[in-house]
Amino acid sequence: MSLLATHPLLAVIAAVLWVAAACLMPFIRLRWRYVALWVLVICGVPVLGWLTYLGGPACGVLFLLLGLSLLVWPPVEALRRRRHHPQRGAH
Repeated sequence: MSLLATHPLLAVIAAVLWVAAACLMPFIRLRWRYVALWVLVICGVPVLGWLTYLGGPACGVLFLLLGLSLLVWPPVEALRRRRHHPQRGAH
């Protein structure tokens, strides 16, 4: 058995670090946000696989939904705010 499979606490720490990095996405400049999104996806896939291996499919689906909500919700919310609040001065 590998070292990573015997320490589930490391998987949880990796997941928490990924979530913390994903929560910082709105503070990244718009120019680098697309690159940061792909870095989070590339780093998140192994963490998700690791959590699925340790916790089973239900745990994997739960963390997949959490990750999707963190990555998809901020752009959707920004688009919704733009639609409801037109630019000032444009009458």
